[in-house]
Amino acid sequence: MSTESSTSNLQLAQIYLYRYVGPIFIIIGIVSCVLSLIVFTRKNLRKNTCSIYFIAFNIANLLFILVSLLSFTLEIGYNITPALHSLFYCRFRLYFAFFFNILCPSYLLCASIDRVLITSFHARIRQI
Repeated sequence: MSTESSTSNLQLAQIYLYRYVGPIFIIIGIVSCVLSLIVFTRKNLRKNTCSIYFIAFNIANLLFILVSLLSFTLEIGYNITPALHSLFYCRFRLYFAFFFNILCPSYLLCASIDRVLITSFHARIRQI
C-alpha cells in the first residue's frame, strides 16, 4: 500500500468522522452544558463558591463547543468555511478556540484548589 493511498484513506476517514460523529458530539456537548448550567444556577447551589467555578467552566466549555468544534465540523466534514464570510471570525477563531480550551481546565483547577483549601485543618486557611 502506497503512502498516497494511506493518506487519502486517513483524510477520508477524518471527513466521515467530522461529518457523522461531529454533530453528535456537538449536540451532546450543548445539551450537557445547558443541563449543568440549569443545575448549578439553582439558588441553593449559587451560594457555594465551587458552583460558581462550575458555572464558569460550563459557559467556557459551551463557547468552546460553539466556536471550535462547530467550526471544524463545518469546515472538515461539510466543506463549509464560516471564516470566509466574516473577517473578525477569520482572525479570532483560533485565538478563541485556544483561549476557551485553556480556560476550561483552569476553572476546574480553581475549583479543586478551593475544595482543598476549604477542607484544610487550619482555620485561617479555611477562612480564605
